[in-house]
Amino acid sequence: MQLSVCSVTLLALLTTGCGQKAIAHAEFTVGMNRSEILSRFGEPQRKQSLAKSGEPIWGAIEDFWQQVPLNATVEIWAYDTVMTVTAGESQFDQRGQTELYFIDASPTVDGIGFHVEGTVYESN
Repeated sequence: MQLSVCSVTLLALLTTGCGQKAIAHAEFTVGMNRSEILSRFGEPQRKQSLAKSGEPIWGAIEDFWQQVPLNATVEIWAYDTVMTVTAGESQFDQRGQTELYFIDASPTVDGIGFHVEGTVYESN
């Protein structure tokens, strides 16, 4: 099968999101400050705040949530990213959103989660 230049270009646009290089999940680290993040990656695709009560939570934040003190507020910045996954001797790229967690208006990232594209979290 031969691909035309137009087909290859269209495939590249679909893969990278209209010419933008996907951000690697690994580019984010705990301890990064907000200004560095904004300078390197721009505004997040989504911002959200959650106040911790005694209720459980599901999603990318689930493991980190255990470290959050009761009554604290977590600000979440989400960026569309790609995570390279290794399974045995194979590697593949998994699209999703990297979530950066800031506890009580912290100037630096306190935790990081990854939400796999298309995943739906449900509670009982």
